Amino acid sequence: MQKIKIISEEPRLLFKTFLNPIDLLKGLNRYKLLLRQFIWWEVNDRYRGSALGMLWTIIVPLMRILVYTLVFSILLGGRKNIWGLDSNFAVGKMIFCGVVLFNVFAESVGKASRLMWVNKTYVKHIVFPLEIIPVTVIGVSVVQSFIGIGVLIVLEMFSSGIPHWSLVYLPLVYLPLIFFCTGISWILATLGVFSRDVDNLTQSLIQMLFFLSGIIFPLDRLLHLVPDHWNWILRINVIASIVDDARRIIFQGLGPDWFWLIFNLVYSITLMVVGYACFMRYKRGFADVI
Repeated sequence: MQKIKIISEEPRLLFKTFLNPIDLLKGLNRYKLLLRQFIWWEVNDRYRGSALGMLWTIIVPLMRILVYTLVFSILLGGRKNIWGLDSNFAVGKMIFCGVVLFNVFAESVGKASRLMWVNKTYVKHIVFPLEIIPVTVIGVSVVQSFIGIGVLIVLEMFSSGIPHWSLVYLPLVYLPLIFFCTGISWILATLGVFSRDVDNLTQSLIQMLFFLSGIIFPLDRLLHLVPDHWNWILRINVIASIVDDARRIIFQGLGPDWFWLIFNLVYSITLMVVGYACFMRYKRGFADVI
C-alpha cells in the first residue's frame, strides 16, 4: 500500500520541485553559452545565402514603416480620426512599433507547439536540455525586434532632434514581454507534444489577439470603444500594455505606466515559473510520444 501511495504522489512532487525561480535561473545559466550560440546560428541562418545579408534587417523595417504609413494613414485616413496625429509618417511609426513588439510574441508562441516535433532528433536520440529550444526561438525574435526598434529610434531622432531621456526605461518594457512569451512557449511546447490540435488553436488566438492589443488602433481608443466594466479585459492583455508603454517611451518622452508594468512583470514571472515546471515535469515523456 505504501508503494502505491508513493507512486500516486510522484507527479505532484515532481511538479512542485520545479516551481522554484532560483532553479529556473540556475538551469538557464548553466546552458547560457549553448543558448547564445543557438541564437546566433538562427539569426545568421535567416540571411545566409542572400546577396544583402544582414542589411535586410534594416531594409525590411523601413519598407514596413512606409507600407503602414501608406495604408493606415494615407489610404484609410486614420491620421486624425484614429490616432489624432498631424503626420502621416508618425502613424506609420506608431503601428510599426506595435507590430515589432507583437511579432516577438507571435513568432515565438506561434512556433512553440511544434518545436518538439521539429526538433525530434534532440528529443529522441540526444541527451539535450530541451528547455532551451523555446528560449532560443524567443531570443531570435527579441534580437530581430531590437533591430526594428533601433531603426525606429534613429528615425525618431531625425524627426525630433534628440532622443528622449525616457529610452532608459525601454529594457524594463521588454522584461515582461520576454517572461510572458517564455512561460507561454514552455506550456504550448508541452501541450503540442500530446495534441497536434494545439497549433491550430494557437494560430487562431494569435490572430484574434493582434486586433485586441492596440497595434492598429491606440489602446486608449480601444478602451473607449469597450464598456467601462469590460476595460479590465483589455488591460490585462500583457501585449497591449507593453506596446502602449513602448510608444510612450519612444515617441512621447514619458515613462511607462508603472502600475501595469509591475502588474505585468509579476504576472509574467509567475507564468514563466509555472510554464517551466510544466515543461520539466513532462519532458521525460516526450520521447515516448514523438
